[in-house]
Amino acid sequence: MGFQIYRQFRVNILLALVFFIVSVPLLGNADETELPNQKLMAIFPEAKKFVLRSPMLTPNQIAVIEKELSARLLAEDQKPIFYIPISVRQKPMGLVLFANAEGPSGVIEGAVGLDMGGKVVKVVVYEHKESEAIAGDEFLKQFVGMGIDNAFKVGEDVAAADGNETASNAVALIPKKTLVMSYALFLKKEPKPEAEKAPESDMPTEEMPDVEDLKALMMLMIDDYFVVVDYFDDKESKANAIVAAKRLAGYARSIANFEPPKNADQTEEYVYLQDKFSETVLGFAEVLEKEGISDKTREQWDAIVTLVNQAHLRFSEEEIDLDTY
Repeated sequence: MGFQIYRQFRVNILLALVFFIVSVPLLGNADETELPNQKLMAIFPEAKKFVLRSPMLTPNQIAVIEKELSARLLAEDQKPIFYIPISVRQKPMGLVLFANAEGPSGVIEGAVGLDMGGKVVKVVVYEHKESEAIAGDEFLKQFVGMGIDNAFKVGEDVAAADGNETASNAVALIPKKTLVMSYALFLKKEPKPEAEKAPESDMPTEEMPDVEDLKALMMLMIDDYFVVVDYFDDKESKANAIVAAKRLAGYARSIANFEPPKNADQTEEYVYLQDKFSETVLGFAEVLEKEGISDKTREQWDAIVTLVNQAHLRFSEEEIDLDTY
């Protein structure tokens, strides 16, 4: 009887966790977009659809971004809208940001596509009052493959378009700004001495399992959860429990930047709780591998449950109805 009560309690906890994580569409509080669909398809032609995200830039993030860019953000930059291309396999392919820069003759309007590894896949210039060369393929294609560690400066890693150095630097600021803002919001940059290593990403990764809908993802998480629960209760396979815990951490990390369905003005705390949950589960998996069932791993598991409760109470839109599962 005690086991059944314990197991039912754990079911409620996990379903609460999964609901608060995936109770909004893929990639958070996002809507499928119709406009500017033609421009988006020109950057990611293989995308099945695009969803948009409007993350909040904190004053600290703005200060960090402006320091790295050595330039002030425009008013529209402080409320960015990222378009996320979704593949036919329902996986994110990267992001697109429409951004502007001040050129010598006026505003230069453009867009940048990044892949999941934080590399530029395309830069487009739309409206401008400069030489047509800055919008030409010969100039813009040189940005493809560049990443966060590139300077994006004429004379260093950029060749000026038809001798227009100032306008060329203005265009180069657009992909640089896209990268810096993306890293501030979605990615974790490695220190410069280890720049050759791939950055650790908070964006959804290609390791995300194929699922038809959000409920299918919920069921995947429930399966892994019970692998861990059964290990504690019945001393089932330790190796399977470790793998399951790491998968649960991966699920949480892949959605750590989703906007909450409730209390959206507290997105920063929501992201913190998501990241904390993932880190706690990873730490739990590491100790579990060394110690198996111990006072420490039981304490860590209780901490995971506490985090789930905190997130559910603050950010879930409604209670879980267990009868629907």
